[in-house]
Amino acid sequence: MPEQQELFDYWRSKAGGGRYPTRADIQPAELKRLLPSLSILEVVEGEAPRLKVRLAGTRLRDYLGVEITGHHLDEYDLGDQTGYWDAAYREVILGGRPAQGVVPLTPWGQPNVFQFWLRLPLVNDEGRIVMVLGHDAFMQSEKAHALAGKANLQIA
Repeated sequence: MPEQQELFDYWRSKAGGGRYPTRADIQPAELKRLLPSLSILEVVEGEAPRLKVRLAGTRLRDYLGVEITGHHLDEYDLGDQTGYWDAAYREVILGGRPAQGVVPLTPWGQPNVFQFWLRLPLVNDEGRIVMVLGHDAFMQSEKAHALAGKANLQIA
């Protein structure tokens, strides 16, 4: 997706000295066009790390049908996609790598809509991944169905 390439290039431009960008490096004013599709998730430490949605763009709310800002991702029943999303976030947080993929919105009652997603790690001053910057594009078409069949979880 062109918007995801734009965000990835922006994210890379904010990385310096061999480290990933921090949340403070990401300036919403520089991403105005992408804001409706952006999300920022905080890694909440504990026995098992959880992800809390700090920001979810309006496009996410429109497609998911609920406001997820302020909620933990594990509050939602993702059915058979739970393992998929766990693996994706594990790659970003524990593997320390950007990830992208595509999945149908089946858990949200829209199996004919496909979510093309990108997740990028953000670090604290010590270099530990503490947040995840996300972009989500949604498509409903035969082309999206064909693209979804060719793509899955990918590590950048």
